[in-house]
Amino acid sequence: MTVYEELVARGLVAQVTDEDELRELINAGKAVFYIGFDATADSLHVGHFMALCLMKRLQMAGNKPIALIGGGTTMVGDPSGRTDMRQMMTPEQINHNCECFKKTNE
Repeated sequence: MTVYEELVARGLVAQVTDEDELRELINAGKAVFYIGFDATADSLHVGHFMALCLMKRLQMAGNKPIALIGGGTTMVGDPSGRTDMRQMMTPEQINHNCECFKKTNE
């Protein structure tokens, strides 16, 4: 089973524009991708685990992951379709949380 087939089998591919090209890039270990984490708390949580596992699996297959800490997106809100509004945070709170995220990787 190829890496791309594994992702599809696990239900991790929902929608793509050019599936043939994406499959080729991922299977050849030539994909560069990013995953962003909003800094709404001062630590990563179990909800981030799936994305981190996916990043590691793709990296092990030769692809290049880029992890982003979304200080800016933390300020503007969550695009997940929720109806409740995200509590506004100060830039100081967000910077603190971003720094805590960075320490997780040390």
